[in-house]
Amino acid sequence: MAGIDVVIGDAGEPDTVQRSMHGIDHVIYVAGGLDPPHAAQRPLDDAVRTLSPLLCTLESLRVHPDTSFTYVSSGGAVYGNPVNAVAVETDLAQPISPYGVSRLAGESYARMYAGTFGIPTRIVRCANAYGPGQSHSRPQGAVAVFLHRIAAGLTATIFGDGTATRDYVHVDDIASALSQLVLSRINCGVVNVGSGSGHTVVALLKIIAEIVEREPMTVFVPQRPYDVHSIVLDISKLRRLIQFDPTPLEAGVRATWLSGAVEGGAA
Repeated sequence: MAGIDVVIGDAGEPDTVQRSMHGIDHVIYVAGGLDPPHAAQRPLDDAVRTLSPLLCTLESLRVHPDTSFTYVSSGGAVYGNPVNAVAVETDLAQPISPYGVSRLAGESYARMYAGTFGIPTRIVRCANAYGPGQSHSRPQGAVAVFLHRIAAGLTATIFGDGTATRDYVHVDDIASALSQLVLSRINCGVVNVGSGSGHTVVALLKIIAEIVEREPMTVFVPQRPYDVHSIVLDISKLRRLIQFDPTPLEAGVRATWLSGAVEGGAA
């Protein structure tokens, strides 16, 4: 693609990262470790996979002081079970999963490098992302998994009683928020990016069933100890900084379905 250079390599190798920095004025860091279920099973592996490439990137930025940095963290995991119904950036982050702990550790490293070496840094806590291109074969991403399984006539697994509430944000909305924050060079510190509204798993299934016009088959299994029960992100701060009108969940799921980017999709 014109104007884009692709560097293929291990983000945990300093030489690879340093090579990627040539001519760059901003880094958006979205590299991650394991997904939440595998992180819970292998927390050491997740910590290494999450923090090693991050530290390589931050070390490279030490010699590029004019290059700014955006760390994309997890708004669905770092807060844990928030005290307030809607999580605000100033709330105490108390993750209950290895996945959340490693992302919060990443935030701490980013802040430390920013303060010590003067790297312009922002931390973006994203809600549960969904949209075209999301894999339905991974144990993460309820929208893609449920769309695929319901459309294919397969059983959808629900952890707990279905009342767990999540903030689902369309990938286009995340891209819009990131691009506006970066291009406008907004020094936001920590900021939430989500839809600002919550939906239970049962409500999400109902929306998907209506869109694909198929009654879902479900099985309920015990809730996993590393899953928060309810998390919705307050996006007031983001809306004060940029123009941000998140896509309503039903409209976003319908657009994802009609895009044909999910197996069995309408297109």
